[in-house]
Amino acid sequence: MKKNKALMKEAAALLSEDNRFLVTAHERPDGDAVGSILAMGHVLGEQGRQCVLYTQDDVPKGLSFLPGVSRIVHEVPEWKDGSFCLVVLDCNEIDRVGKDGAMLLGGCESVVVLDHHLGDGFCQEVSKTCVSIIDTTACATGALCFELFKELGWKVNKDAATCLYTAVLTDTGGFRYSNTSVRTFDLAKELVGCGADPYEIALSCFESRPLSKLKLLGLALETLEVYYNGLLSIMTLTPEMFELCGSKESETDDFVSYARSLDTVEVAALIKEAKPGLVSVSLRSKRFVNVAELASRFGGGGHFNAAGFRMAGNPTEIKERLIELAGSYLQGGISK
Repeated sequence: MKKNKALMKEAAALLSEDNRFLVTAHERPDGDAVGSILAMGHVLGEQGRQCVLYTQDDVPKGLSFLPGVSRIVHEVPEWKDGSFCLVVLDCNEIDRVGKDGAMLLGGCESVVVLDHHLGDGFCQEVSKTCVSIIDTTACATGALCFELFKELGWKVNKDAATCLYTAVLTDTGGFRYSNTSVRTFDLAKELVGCGADPYEIALSCFESRPLSKLKLLGLALETLEVYYNGLLSIMTLTPEMFELCGSKESETDDFVSYARSLDTVEVAALIKEAKPGLVSVSLRSKRFVNVAELASRFGGGGHFNAAGFRMAGNPTEIKERLIELAGSYLQGGISK
């Protein structure tokens, strides 16, 4: 904690000194990523800073209510002189930013990383000024952004508070996941005090779904299977299902929670093949299985109870391998 406080001061110094920022997050951004990016944009803008908000992939439709969302661009600006600070949110691997990650890292003058996922960050790999704050005890990256704003003494207005509250709400599963703590509720209280409307935000996040998403969810539920006496549940989505419903992969982020909600389940998986040959897998656990470690077997990562991976391959073969490896966790003793 003392280390993080010192790093917060270093990050605050960088944000105070620089005038031009490129703020980004991981590919296929979720509520925490989008909320954190937008909040950073609102607060930096209030301070008169020039700021570009960038994600490789589109913002999910379910987050289109967030103030300032139209500011997020999907092409990097031509800042060739390198005089900008790169702010990386909600990921600590530059490759996860997407195809332009390495270029952005190479072209910037300094870097600030705020994240709450497992990992060591990439600061040790670059020679330029780089401050990396990775706090796996934080409920969301949005919480770290708020902490940084407080360190700077910068005001969080209603729009920024709305974005940060959304980051926290979505990444805690509506305050249901194991990353919810007293700190989480204290933060939520402060953000409401700054102008966030908890009812309207919850309505937008959880009760404003397009018909295409619900139709796709119906097809996903029909594929639900259980293994190991109900400890493992798996749902599957195929390219044909996406095409039939007119849905996008970004609409499926919370589908795995339905597989996780089974009373007997410890580990749940959603296997998605939105495009032929490219498989994404979302993993969730309830108590004792570290799904981040399980995901790492496939080149992925995440949190103890929430993780995932993405790889090229045959979904059936990936599923079979996943069932096998999950069994070694569920039955005790990890197969090396």
